[in-house]
Amino acid sequence: MNKPDGMRKPDILGFAMGILEESESREVGTQIEGDADFQAVLSRTRRLLAPLEADRLPMKAPSGLASKALALVREKQAQSALDADIAGYSLQFLEEVELTRAKNELEKNPLAESLLKRLSISLKALRSDRAPIRAPGGLARKTILHVRTSVSRTMPAAPPLSREYDPGKRRSWGLRADLFAAAGLLMMFGGVIWPAIHHQKQNQKDLECQNNLAQIWRGVASFASFKNNQMPKPELKGPRSVAGIYAPLLVENGFANPETLHVDCPVGIEKYPTHIFPSLETLDQLYQHDRAQWRDVVQGMGGNYSYSLGYRGRNGQHGGFDLRAGDRRPLMADSGHHRASHNSPNHSGRGQNVLFLGGNVRFRNQRNVGQTGDDIYLNRHFSKSAGLDGDDCVLGNSGDSPTNLNE
Repeated sequence: MNKPDGMRKPDILGFAMGILEESESREVGTQIEGDADFQAVLSRTRRLLAPLEADRLPMKAPSGLASKALALVREKQAQSALDADIAGYSLQFLEEVELTRAKNELEKNPLAESLLKRLSISLKALRSDRAPIRAPGGLARKTILHVRTSVSRTMPAAPPLSREYDPGKRRSWGLRADLFAAAGLLMMFGGVIWPAIHHQKQNQKDLECQNNLAQIWRGVASFASFKNNQMPKPELKGPRSVAGIYAPLLVENGFANPETLHVDCPVGIEKYPTHIFPSLETLDQLYQHDRAQWRDVVQGMGGNYSYSLGYRGRNGQHGGFDLRAGDRRPLMADSGHHRASHNSPNHSGRGQNVLFLGGNVRFRNQRNVGQTGDDIYLNRHFSKSAGLDGDDCVLGNSGDSPTNLNE
């Protein structure tokens, strides 16, 4: 279809679909009316679009659909009720009204009678189990005879001794060799097996101590998640200025159960002592009115574990560690020794379990396991007080203060 160069080909597809603007639609319509070829193209386009136009028509539900659906639901409900009544009639546990309804249905509905027959066949095996079990005849007499036979049975005689025993005769070297063998076994047990058992018990206690620290870390991590990832920390001064404040903070904020919170290393004790963790209000009152009793309380409320004393920030403020600060910074450990370079007394000087910020617990046989390999119980100025910066991690016992002052 060749047209003069000055004539633009109309948008026949848009015109057929009715998606053109009003002015453009009038212009295209005028062009189509004046050209038979355009009219033929428009006719073919509309034939091709006819199936698509059919899809635009709204779908109508068939007549009577709602009534048919309701009738089907009612039929299913009635069938379910009938099945329940027939099953109850077969099992004989219907009430009087339900029993009358089931009998009427059986009289007038052949389907109900057929269902009852099928249920009776299926329940026949269950009814057979209801019959009482009867013992076979003569069971009691047979049992008594069997018991009498077993009791009166003659046991075989003991074999004769290989040699006669003479009390006056001196013991032979064979007997002495047996004694020597027994003594050797006892010595081996005492020198090898017993230390192995003792070592196994030590390992078990060490693992139990690690479990205690891991449980405390879960409470500390939950606390930090509600405090902008900031771990609990002691204050610089006042009633809450001790390392052991972590325990009352966890208990009072609901992040630890006081009955299952073990703040004592299990090594060397038969069972965990009962701890009554003071409330923050109680600590405040004791600090104001009875400073000596306050000191006694804070010395034990953190158990025999040590906790982070925090650090001095660049602006001079006291800060605690962030939960996201990495896993090389110690957060807790077994209580520190009062003498420098000595391991914790909790594990007889063998070492100490150390809890790191990421939640890992490791047994270390030396104290220099800090962020930079420094002493975890002293800061870089060799003082038991708050760290000098974020890399200087210092752990204090329950009553220790970040300022090294026991107010």
